Amino acid sequence: YATELEPFCFVEAVDMCRSMMRPLAQAKSIALGAQIAPDAGEINADRRAMQQILINLVSNAVKFTPDGGSVVIGAKRVGSRLHFWVSDTGIGIAEEDMANLGKPFMQIQNDYTRRFEGTGLGLSLVKGLVALHEGTMSIESAPGEGTTVTISLPVNGPKRRSGTPAGVLPMPVAKPKGDADGDSNGSLRKTA
Repeated sequence: YATELEPFCFVEAVDMCRSMMRPLAQAKSIALGAQIAPDAGEINADRRAMQQILINLVSNAVKFTPDGGSVVIGAKRVGSRLHFWVSDTGIGIAEEDMANLGKPFMQIQNDYTRRFEGTGLGLSLVKGLVALHEGTMSIESAPGEGTTVTISLPVNGPKRRSGTPAGVLPMPVAKPKGDADGDSNGSLRKTA
């Protein structure tokens, strides 16, 4: 994925996301709100990437929030960075599961999450898109209390470093079961 940076008003991406996700939220009687500070303003970023980040985060929040809960998208400017977050009143994430969040093809397994299909690529994609923009992602969560995923990006876009490819996201590849040689019988073999 190659980024195409352009200045745009961040609230436009939020509005598009809310419009797309509203039917899913309404089907579960989940309130889908926004708390966008007036200073959030414009960001120089890849608009499609920002929309995809928001859609993935809100989709996860709605999926793992029980009926009648709430999901909020928030944003504010802090110095030269835009901080935005998706917060929910969902099932939350146990501390021991936090290390696996964002790894390709990994999903947390518990009685609630087993009801949902998915590839386990949503947060991995978000992490990659955030990295392309030289941003950071943090997750705060507690079982039964909900989750907040916060993204921080430079408002003026990523700095380009000479000698490095600009804005290309490598896609994860599914690895066959077994060792590096395709040995699926579970034996261990050292290769040179």
